[in-house]
Amino acid sequence: MKHAHHTAKAAKSAPPPAAAAPPAEHKEEFVREAAYFYYEARGRTGGHELEDWLKAEAEFERLCHPGGQDLSAAGH
Repeated sequence: MKHAHHTAKAAKSAPPPAAAAPPAEHKEEFVREAAYFYYEARGRTGGHELEDWLKAEAEFERLCHPGGQDLSAAGH
């Protein structure tokens, strides 16, 4: 039974994949929900709010720009 619990916890390590990229006007809602997902996946321990928020923002950008291009390097 320990293995089943470990597998279930591992499945919670990332937000469920979106069927399509979220619209830009929904960024704040997406990021807020994803950051909360990361908080819950970590067992609701505090102290990682900024890390969760930045990880959620990165996930939003990855979904909106699936080619994996680093936008900060564009134009250089």
